[in-house]
Amino acid sequence: MTQPQREALFDILTLSIYADAHISLTEERLLESAFIAEGWDSEYPKNLFIDESFARAREMSESDDTMFDYINEKAQIFTTKTAQKEVLGVVKNILKSDGETPEENEFYSLLVQALPKAK
Repeated sequence: MTQPQREALFDILTLSIYADAHISLTEERLLESAFIAEGWDSEYPKNLFIDESFARAREMSESDDTMFDYINEKAQIFTTKTAQKEVLGVVKNILKSDGETPEENEFYSLLVQALPKAK
């Protein structure tokens, strides 16, 4: 995975845990695991990126339209079927970790629409 893809994935993951307005400890741990598993290959400090990603997610989660546009913007970075499937798998794993809500299912549906090659 390229660094721009990692960053987009982390932004999608951060936004995904705001989908139900409840961030569980399990979701936080899985998000941390994803950050570790995917690695980081940038001069930009990872901790600063994470803080900024959470700030962006809070802002983008304030309206459905904004969230949808943000999902689509980030999804465009994943151009292959393999990359799109990986994103869906990682996001699904985090969403189901504390029980899926209707809001999380709606978020996941929007993400699936934004990643059409993964179908």
